[in-house]
Amino acid sequence: METIEPKRILSLDMSSKTGWALIVSTKDGPQLEEYGMIEKTSEPPGKYPANYIDWAYQVYGEIVELVDRLAPDVLVIEETVAGSKQVYSQKILEWIHFLVAKMIKECQIEAVYLLTGQWRAETGCVMSNEEKKKNKEVREYKKKIEKATGTKPTAAYDINGKRIGLVGKKHVNVRRANEVYGAFLKEPLRKKDEDEADALMLAYCYHLRRMRTL
Repeated sequence: METIEPKRILSLDMSSKTGWALIVSTKDGPQLEEYGMIEKTSEPPGKYPANYIDWAYQVYGEIVELVDRLAPDVLVIEETVAGSKQVYSQKILEWIHFLVAKMIKECQIEAVYLLTGQWRAETGCVMSNEEKKKNKEVREYKKKIEKATGTKPTAAYDINGKRIGLVGKKHVNVRRANEVYGAFLKEPLRKKDEDEADALMLAYCYHLRRMRTL
């Protein structure tokens, strides 16, 4: 039987704030070593496009420091989607991606790019029946109140008066990351940790693909 050597995977959900995760892919499953966030920085002062170039290099520098410190075997990066953001938000994202791509070319490190829809589907980031039921309750509540008052409510409440909201894709990603990595996490991830959750599932997608090929 072929020996499956452990492989260090650093996943990056890159933007002006970058979620990241380092796992070791082994035959016994993914072992989470570290995860975190490169905190969002503000647009530097100055005139566009010069200040955006400075901004991209600033974020890129922090990513390079992370790569140097963690020494991964492979980078797994979430691919950008054209037109998914406002023009300037998309611009800074693309420029950060360019600088990282340049580093990948120069260092010749293995790199895999995954589209959001790909890793979500392959890692089971799909809405559960319970989540679907909750969303149905929220929509029906709002429809009922709007019909009665003529005004669409901004919030919904359950039979106990507790506020409830719609479950979105990010909620599902967080829930799934908790399911996969629960034994390794310092504490369960919450909605505010969505960027880390995305990075964790990016790495998990690569691990699953690797196990299938081996």
